[in-house]
Amino acid sequence: MSRTPLPNRRRAATLDVAGDQPFTVTVGFDDCGAAKEVFADGGKYGSGLSAIVDDACTVISVALQHGVPPRDLAKSLGAVPAAFGHNGSRAASPIGLILEVLIAEVDFVEALKCVQK
Repeated sequence: MSRTPLPNRRRAATLDVAGDQPFTVTVGFDDCGAAKEVFADGGKYGSGLSAIVDDACTVISVALQHGVPPRDLAKSLGAVPAAFGHNGSRAASPIGLILEVLIAEVDFVEALKCVQK
């Protein structure tokens, strides 16, 4: 399976994420509006957490560029029950949280496409 290089300039959305450790996630889109890359700053620069988050974003981006849907990646990761009084579960790691943000952004972009039609 081959990967099509992304254009040098492309749309992106940057969001601040509140979790056990707050960080920022940027989702990059191709010309058709499909999410094709993700970047995150997690942990102190040079720390082990920062390196793991950087590597995870690279793996997620390569998977996106090869057509793997973000939900397929996320469903394979661990989750913990939501806090008392809330339904569902939440991501067990920063990697899962990055994917949650990515899925929410993809859903938002898809909803905009439907409204614009």
